[in-house]
Amino acid sequence: MNRETFQLIGYGALILILFAVFIVVLGNLLGLAVLVGIGCGLGILSESIYPSPLNHGRLSATALGLTGAIVGNVVFGAWGPSLSHVYLIPSLLGALIVSALLRAKVRYDRLRRIEDYTAAAGEEPLAMSLVEQYRLIRFVGSGGFAKVFQGVPDRTLRESESVAVKVFSENAFEQEDFVARIGREVALCQKLDHPNIVRIHKSDEQNKLHYIIMEFVNGETLRARMKRGRMEIPDAVNLLIELAGALAHAHSKGVIHRDVKPDNIILTTHGCKIMDFGLARQSGTSDLTQTGSAIGTPHYMPPEQILGEKQLDGRCDQYALGAMGFEMLTGQKLFDGDEAIHVVIKHVQEEPRNPREIRPQISEALANCILKMISKDRDHRYPDMDAVVAELKALKPEAIALARPVEAKV
Repeated sequence: MNRETFQLIGYGALILILFAVFIVVLGNLLGLAVLVGIGCGLGILSESIYPSPLNHGRLSATALGLTGAIVGNVVFGAWGPSLSHVYLIPSLLGALIVSALLRAKVRYDRLRRIEDYTAAAGEEPLAMSLVEQYRLIRFVGSGGFAKVFQGVPDRTLRESESVAVKVFSENAFEQEDFVARIGREVALCQKLDHPNIVRIHKSDEQNKLHYIIMEFVNGETLRARMKRGRMEIPDAVNLLIELAGALAHAHSKGVIHRDVKPDNIILTTHGCKIMDFGLARQSGTSDLTQTGSAIGTPHYMPPEQILGEKQLDGRCDQYALGAMGFEMLTGQKLFDGDEAIHVVIKHVQEEPRNPREIRPQISEALANCILKMISKDRDHRYPDMDAVVAELKALKPEAIALARPVEAKV
């Protein structure tokens, strides 16, 4: 059991002991009910006025409220109105004193946490700033024209209620379509509701800072994972199925991502999340950039996106997912080069290697699936992501079987 479970058990045991003391000392259940009511009421009221950042705050407040009621009857003695030999005014005074002590402890804990967060933040200028009701306690990462922070409710500082706050730099405003892209990302992503897609809550401006508030996901990027080497084949297949399913949902809502890459995939203990739909657009609409310009990440861009075709569809995400699958399975990029221009030329002109040439344990069916996803002609790819999911699920048992080490014969 973890420390929080032990803490919860301890609080429960304390309340049970208090119950026993009430019964023995007071000798009547009505008195017990009065004290419990006073203690619980004052403890919970204190917590609602000034919440504790500690887990199980209400339970601890209740236990301390009950303790205060006992202290009041013992310290202040028997005087004033009573109910079943329970003197109400001393009980109330004792509970208020303990509740005040609790609030003082909460304030102390809050100040200590803020000091810890501030010390850990280093010289990051936006750390510990307030964005709406959220305090930015931790720098998470940066990319392009934005920094991402972990934010917690300033009132409670509870990390269990964290959000991710994406704050855009002033340089972002130099892009002509910046405001349009923010609004587009939020509008499109709010249409999506899938367990493998990061949820976006809202976007706004505060003190000349443009920001997006979104779901906070605790994990590592797929890029960080792949730096440690290629993935086990069953793990890669499972991840591809989850990602294809998430993209199928987005495509069903008319949204294509256009920048699927390992940096935009967060791996968690429960699966994965796709984030950053900043380049997403409604399928069938034209880009907001100049005609012929390519937007995306060179290592995962399909030929039609590189060539600046206007009418992109979900098959461009399929190509990017196939390129990621190739890298996940082989540990090597689909195409690589010293310069970005060399990479994009290879995507347009060169045929990809068969993944089995690099890793023979990959089944032929899985290799063919990847090769079909990264066909240069999008008409030769799967018609949609649902077909990719179905294909991957069908070949999964064979892929797992072939990935198992061969037992030595005696």
